[in-house]
Amino acid sequence: MNNRTGILMGIAAAGLTAIAAAGVEVKIPAPGADSEGPLLTLKVYGYVKLDAAYDTQKISAGDALYYVLPKVNGASDNEFNMTARETRLGLELTGPDIENLKTTGKVEVDFYGNGGSQNSPNLRMRLAYLDLAMPSSGTAVRAGQDWDTFMTVIPKTVNIAILADNGALGLRRPQFRVTQDIPLHDKTKLVAKVAAARTIGEDIDGGMQDDGADSGYPSVQYNVCLETPLLAAKAAKLSVSGHWGNETVDSTVSNAVVADDVKDYNTWSVIGSLFLPLHEKVALQGAIWQGKNLDTYYGGIGQGINKTLQKGIGARGGYIQLITDLTDKLNWNLSFGIDDPDNQDLSAGNRSKEQILLTSVYYKITSAVTAAFEYGYLTTSYKAQSAAPDNRFQGAMIYKF
Repeated sequence: MNNRTGILMGIAAAGLTAIAAAGVEVKIPAPGADSEGPLLTLKVYGYVKLDAAYDTQKISAGDALYYVLPKVNGASDNEFNMTARETRLGLELTGPDIENLKTTGKVEVDFYGNGGSQNSPNLRMRLAYLDLAMPSSGTAVRAGQDWDTFMTVIPKTVNIAILADNGALGLRRPQFRVTQDIPLHDKTKLVAKVAAARTIGEDIDGGMQDDGADSGYPSVQYNVCLETPLLAAKAAKLSVSGHWGNETVDSTVSNAVVADDVKDYNTWSVIGSLFLPLHEKVALQGAIWQGKNLDTYYGGIGQGINKTLQKGIGARGGYIQLITDLTDKLNWNLSFGIDDPDNQDLSAGNRSKEQILLTSVYYKITSAVTAAFEYGYLTTSYKAQSAAPDNRFQGAMIYKF
């Protein structure tokens, strides 16, 4: 990023933040419309967040809680991290609408982009999509980058990793999605989604090409979700979802391709998810799953293809989380997650099992400012090596706008 671009982005971010602080929605004429025509509404949202975390053993990514690194010569190696990189800025777009066609969109960024430094990080695009919806028919189309279509529930955690590699599958990726709402009875409906999504792989063969792109076609993601009120007014959700795609590996010598498309590695998952409100202020959510070659979906503890054995790594896992709003200001959560790769797909030294017990508390100091604390006990097991445990203590201050 050159200095001029950085300055322009800084000015734009400052302007949007000022609009948000003033609580203003900006309405402008739609492209090609006169001042009396349809309006495009822009609404800014986001938060400023400081995270500080202490770990009793070194972990893989510092700020983010993925897995614990092995002890060296049996000795522990503690660490302390502090960052404001999760600070988030978003823009919601609404309209212009034309008859029965409703148009909305969203752009969202944070500061976890590649490069930069801990006190001068780079921007990262999280979400960027448009929606075209026809409410009368219950059909909607989404195009852009969004959370994986197979995700029904997202864990509530202070740490940005949201139980990734710890039992929760999925992240965000470019996709084209079609959604159909099917009313069944009263407040009960079935929501069916299908998407063509980019297969993000690795460069296993060293041929300077993403192996997911080398497959020549996108992955398919799906989600069939039943929504119905059960124990509380808020609807419960029960879904079956998953994905299927392919990564293609070339034959290379010294990073030069000598034969194209010599081996395929499937990537797939089948997921069962639940969101169950037990009371107005208490809910239970979670997921169970099984699949193969899931590293870029945060399954298999970040392991997708075993290059030594030349096979995809199968895995299974899941998580369960209790979410409680004890008062209007106090929220408490308790989670357990597990990710268990298939031992026969692993080589010595590979990560063989991950388990985490996590609890968090959020307290609203004001309507905009929240203090949070999270404790996690995480254990990463290794094939033919000793397991590595970690105690994670993390605090955060959050200012939402």
